[in-house]
Amino acid sequence: MVWAFWGASALAVAGALATILARGPIRSALALLVTILGLAALFVLLDAHLLAAIQVIVYAGAVVVLFVFVIMVLGPAAEPSGPGGRALVARGLSVIALGWIGWRIVRALWAAERAADVPDGFGTTVAVADSIFGPFLVPFELVSILLLVAVVGAIALARAKHAAGGPS
Repeated sequence: MVWAFWGASALAVAGALATILARGPIRSALALLVTILGLAALFVLLDAHLLAAIQVIVYAGAVVVLFVFVIMVLGPAAEPSGPGGRALVARGLSVIALGWIGWRIVRALWAAERAADVPDGFGTTVAVADSIFGPFLVPFELVSILLLVAVVGAIALARAKHAAGGPS
């Protein structure tokens, strides 16, 4: 079981690194898919089969497909221009930030005690429903209203831009 954890973890981390380091946007989206599948495998190892299914259906099935669709619609116009002075500064700051985050992770893992066993029923439909519709019912509903307002706002902005003669 330990080998499965390390394999799924390595898959998720390798996919995340490939997402960041990929030259093309399609390769980056496919690497994101690998990351999502690695995380779904980790959920399966935790016996959180519902969360694994949601991870695959929602993120791999919808979000990555949406990313690929947007990349295809934007086409070559979305390609970044050649590296400039700002790109070098951004890459340098990224390396520094990555080193700092890596150092923090290693330090946290070194100081961490063994985690407690997963409680019975973790990740089941009942446990997820109890947490969403129990103490977190109001925040859950507020997030759904916020997402609804965001969708309505995006449609209103797109219609206003289209009516003003903007690019369609």
